[in-house]
Amino acid sequence: MFKIIRRKLHNYQVKKAISKWKISSDNPIKIEGTIPDILNHGTLVIGQQVTFRSYRLNHRVRVLPEAQLKIGDKTFLNDAVTICATKNISIGKYNKIGDQVHIYDSDFHEVTPISGVLQESIVIGDNVWIGAKSMILAGTRIGNNSVIAAGSVVKGEIPANCVAAGAPAKVLKYFDVPDGWIRK
Repeated sequence: MFKIIRRKLHNYQVKKAISKWKISSDNPIKIEGTIPDILNHGTLVIGQQVTFRSYRLNHRVRVLPEAQLKIGDKTFLNDAVTICATKNISIGKYNKIGDQVHIYDSDFHEVTPISGVLQESIVIGDNVWIGAKSMILAGTRIGNNSVIAAGSVVKGEIPANCVAAGAPAKVLKYFDVPDGWIRK
C-alpha cells in the first residue's frame, strides 16, 4: 500500500494516515519526507507508484463531498502541491508536478454579483510536466506530453505536445513525440 523512502516516520504513523484518506487504491504509494495532508470527503483514486515528495513544505489535497480526484500511475508530486477538487479533477499517468503547484476546479466565490461560483472539471493528460509555482484553474484541459513553464497560470485548453508559458499561459512552441516516450 505504501513505501517510506525516508525513515523519519514510523510505519504505524503512515498506515494510520493512509487509512484516514479513504482512497481507492490497492497499489503502492511512495511517500518521501512528510505525510501529505489529505482530506477526502468525496472520491479519491490514486494509481500505482504515485510519489508524494515533501521535505520542505507539505502537500495539501482536498476532495469535497460529491467531488472526484484521480491521480494516474507513476505521477510525481514535488513539495507543497495543493489540489482542491470541488467537482472533478483528473490527472493522467507519468506526470511531473513541480513545487508549489496549485490545482483548483473552482473559483470558490463569486467574482461579480451576477457571475456565480465557477466550478468546472480539470483534465491533465499523460506525461505532462507542470513547472514550479504554476496554477491550474477551473475548466482547464492540458494535452498529453505538454510542458507548462514555471510560474504559469493556466485556464482553458492547452493542446498536446507543446510548451506553454505565461499568465495567462499561451503556447510557445510545438514538438514531436515518438510513440511510447515517457519523460524522465
